[in-house]
Amino acid sequence: MAIFIGQFVGFLLVLFILWKWVVPVVRKAMKARQETVRMELEASAQARAKLAEAGAAGERAREDAAREGSRIRDEARGDADAIRDDLRTQTDREVARIGEHGAGQTALNRSNLIRGLRAGLGAEAVDVAGKLVRGHLADPANQSKSVDRALDELEQMTQGADETRVTEADRIGSRSMRASSRESIRALAAGFDQRTASIDDAALARTADDLADVVNVLNEQPVLRKHLAESSDSPEGKRRLASNLFGGKISDGAVVFVQDAAASKWSAPADFASAIERQARVAVLLGAERAGQLDATEDELFRAGRILEAEPQLTAMLSDTRVPTAQRIGLLDKVFGGKVNEFTAALLRQTVRLLRTGRVDASVASIAELAAARRGESVAIVESAVALNAPQQTRTADLLARIYQRRIAVQTEVVPELLGGLRITVGNEVIEGDIASRLDKAAEQLPR
Repeated sequence: MAIFIGQFVGFLLVLFILWKWVVPVVRKAMKARQETVRMELEASAQARAKLAEAGAAGERAREDAAREGSRIRDEARGDADAIRDDLRTQTDREVARIGEHGAGQTALNRSNLIRGLRAGLGAEAVDVAGKLVRGHLADPANQSKSVDRALDELEQMTQGADETRVTEADRIGSRSMRASSRESIRALAAGFDQRTASIDDAALARTADDLADVVNVLNEQPVLRKHLAESSDSPEGKRRLASNLFGGKISDGAVVFVQDAAASKWSAPADFASAIERQARVAVLLGAERAGQLDATEDELFRAGRILEAEPQLTAMLSDTRVPTAQRIGLLDKVFGGKVNEFTAALLRQTVRLLRTGRVDASVASIAELAAARRGESVAIVESAVALNAPQQTRTADLLARIYQRRIAVQTEVVPELLGGLRITVGNEVIEGDIASRLDKAAEQLPR
């Protein structure tokens, strides 16, 4: 019995424990599971509703897609038609452009071909003509006739020309100067001619040398040159300064000229020295004029200038101011000594002695021009393939005098390369009447 009661109590104790701690946990778990099942059932219902909605939305989407696809197909067909029309139009334009370009290119090729054929034919014609002309002018008589024809053409340039001949001695050496300097040179030249009219040849030669010495001093002393050349309200003060500087050291005639030059008006200090240098040359030319050798001096100066021009190495050596003046003058005497008169030799030495810039040949050419102007003439360099005879030289000088309205001194030179005719240079002007120039111009005018 006691065992039964003990087992019963134990059973009751187990039931209490189950009811107290296990049943609540089981109930809670069952309740949680029920809640989970309920929520799952609600989610399933919601999912079914959403599925139904999705099906309806899908159906609507399919209907919209079908409508959009139909619209896109319609638009694509329209775009395709428009693109096809545009391509057809562009193709038509491109075909027309290519056709026009082809026609233009064909015309251009034809034009180039014709131009090339003409150029070749023209060059061949000029070449043949040149050979015929050269063969014809191989005879000196025919060359002389070509000179006469050139003179006939030159005579046509004289139609209506005034026969008045004007000298321009005062313009030589002063063309680049301004009006005040040119006017001063004219006045100084006139005064110098009056003062030297009564002095002898030796005094005139000394005056030329003294003026050259003054130019050397002015070139070595630019401050002094500037002071003597600048404008002043007291010309007499500048005269006294010139007298104090040069009086007793050079001839009286040279001192007076320097005083007159210092009292004159100059556009630039360099013009002052240039005027004295110019008058030193004029003094030598005046001596040649008194001795009756001005024509010969002019001709020798011209020839010397041509020699220097043809010998660039000699000209460079004479023009190199780094070499002592005495050495350069010694070289000059070796080349021209005994071959020119005393006046030409003096002018050449003076040129080398006073040279500061530029080239000797250009200075000698300027002196030759001054010599011609001293005779009331300008210089014309006449080049021909054959030497001109006396009547041709006379006619050339007369025609040029009528064209330029002043006396012209003709300096002739034989240049076989001209073939025939004449090439005339007066100052900066060139008259090309030679056969070689005409053949060259004919070749230049051919189509390229």
